[in-house]
Amino acid sequence: MILIAVLFGGCGKDGPSKWDVDVLAPLVSTRFTIGDLLADSLVTTDTEGRITLVYASELFAVDLDSLLGAPDTNFVYRYGLPTPGPLAFPAGLEILDIEDASRFEIDGVELRTIALREGELRIRTTNMVASTLLGSFQLTGATFPDGQSTILTSVGPGTPASPATNVTVRDLAGSRFDLRGPQFNSVNTLYSLISSRLDPNGQGAVVTDQDSILIDVSYSGLVPAYAKGFFGQRAVQQEGQDLPLDLFRNVVAGSLDLDQVTLKLNVENGVGIDIQVAINSFQAFNSRTGTAVDLSHAILNGPINLNRAIDLGTGPQPSYYANVLDNSDSNIDEFLEVLPDRVTYDVSLLLNPLGDISNGNDFLYYESRLKADLELEVPLNIIASDLTLETIVEPDLPGSAEGHALQSGELMVFGTNGFPFATRLELAIVNEAGDVLGQLPVSGELLPGVLGPDRTVIQAVDSRTSARITPEQLDLLYQGNKLRLRAAFNTVDPDEHLRILDRYALDVQITARANYLVNGDE
Repeated sequence: MILIAVLFGGCGKDGPSKWDVDVLAPLVSTRFTIGDLLADSLVTTDTEGRITLVYASELFAVDLDSLLGAPDTNFVYRYGLPTPGPLAFPAGLEILDIEDASRFEIDGVELRTIALREGELRIRTTNMVASTLLGSFQLTGATFPDGQSTILTSVGPGTPASPATNVTVRDLAGSRFDLRGPQFNSVNTLYSLISSRLDPNGQGAVVTDQDSILIDVSYSGLVPAYAKGFFGQRAVQQEGQDLPLDLFRNVVAGSLDLDQVTLKLNVENGVGIDIQVAINSFQAFNSRTGTAVDLSHAILNGPINLNRAIDLGTGPQPSYYANVLDNSDSNIDEFLEVLPDRVTYDVSLLLNPLGDISNGNDFLYYESRLKADLELEVPLNIIASDLTLETIVEPDLPGSAEGHALQSGELMVFGTNGFPFATRLELAIVNEAGDVLGQLPVSGELLPGVLGPDRTVIQAVDSRTSARITPEQLDLLYQGNKLRLRAAFNTVDPDEHLRILDRYALDVQITARANYLVNGDE
C-alpha cells in the first residue's frame, strides 16, 4: 500500500493530471535465520534451542581391487599331429591329454584359496579334425556350487579351411578354488586336466599335420567373495585427495571464532592384514579468500597401526581405531575458522608392515572394508566479525518500467534483530547473473538483541537505517534487476563467545520514502 500526503486545490481540465508527491512505499520484506547460515541437515538442536553443527564424511576407503585385483586371464592349449601323416584315428581315440598347473599373475599377492562372488569361465574349442570331439576340462582344485569340478564340451567336425568352433560358458559364482597347485605347496596356481577324444559313436578321422585342436580357456569378471593367502608388503597411496565442504557456503564474507571444536577420526579395518596408515598432510582451504591452514596434531607425526580383522568363518570381525581432536591438543578450531570449502589431504597405507607374519593367512571377504570417517561437532558458541550472509530479493515496485511512478528518494530500512550481534546492512542492485550494477550505501547499523543473565537474547530490538536511491538506480530496478541485501554480524564484545539458539532471527523491511508521480504511467 502506498501512503500519499498531498494538499491540492483542484485539477486541470485538459487530459489526466500528474502530481509530484512524497510517499512511503513498502518494497521488500525478508528474514535471516540460522538456516541462512547452515543447512538444516548440518545442525542439531537441544531442548533449550541451542544449536550444534554436526558433520560426517568419509575420509578414505580402499576398494577391493586395490587390495586384491583378480585380472582377466587366458590359457591356451594346442594339439597338432607331430608327423605329416596322414594317420587314421579310430572312433573314441583320446588325442589330447594335458596336465596343467597354470599360474594367475596377481601383482604382489600370493593366494592359497579364493571363493568367487562373480566370475565366468569360457572354454572356446576350435576343431580342424573331421570328427566330433568330446572334451573334458577338470579343475582338480575347484568346487562348483553343484559339487562338481569338471566341465564337458562337444564340438562338431571341421577342416583346416573351415574349422568348427564351440564355446562353453560356466558361471563361477559360488565356486571355490584351491590355488596351492598339485603338490599343495604353491600359490596362485590352478591345476587342470584337459582331455579330448574322437566321438566314440563316430567314424574316426584321418588326420594330417594340418589338422589341429585349439582350446582357449579364459577367466573373466572375477570378484572374490573370500580370499586367503599373503597379500604382500606394499604401499597404497591416496595422494592429492580433495574433500569438498559445504558447511559455510552461505557465508559470503567475514570470519568467526569458535569456542570449541571436536573432530573424531574413526578407522575400520575389516581386512585380515595388519596396516599402517600415515596421514601426511591435512589442509583446510577457503577458495574465496585464498586462505589455507594445515592441521596440527600428533596424528600427523606418525603412523596409525591397525590390527588385522578376525576371520569368523562367515565374515570378518573388524578392528577399530578412534582418535578425538579438540582445541586442547590441536589447532582444529583455527582449521575450521577459515571457513573452508574444501580439505586437501595425502594418505598412505602400508600393508603388512612386518611382512608375512600370518604365514599366508591374510584374508578378506567381499564385505571387508578398510575406511576412515570424520565426525565434526561444533557447538555454535561464537564470536562474529563481519560474518556476512546475503539474500537476493525482488522489490515490489509500483508502476511500470515505461512510466514508473517512483522517481527518487530514500530507502528506509527497518530491522527487528533477534540475534545477539550488531548488524551492518549492505544494499546493492544486481542483475540475474549477480553482477553489481549499483551500490546503495546504508548509514548506521541495527542494534543487537537484548541479552539476559544467561547471555542469550531475551528480547529482539527494533532499529532503523537508511540509504539514498537515485533516479538512475530506480530505473535499474524497474528494468527487472533485483536488490542484494547483505547482513554483516558483529559481536559487541570481541572477546565474548555467544551461544546461538534456533529461534534467533533478523526481520528486515525496506520502504521507499520517495518522490511519487501520480498518473506517471499514463
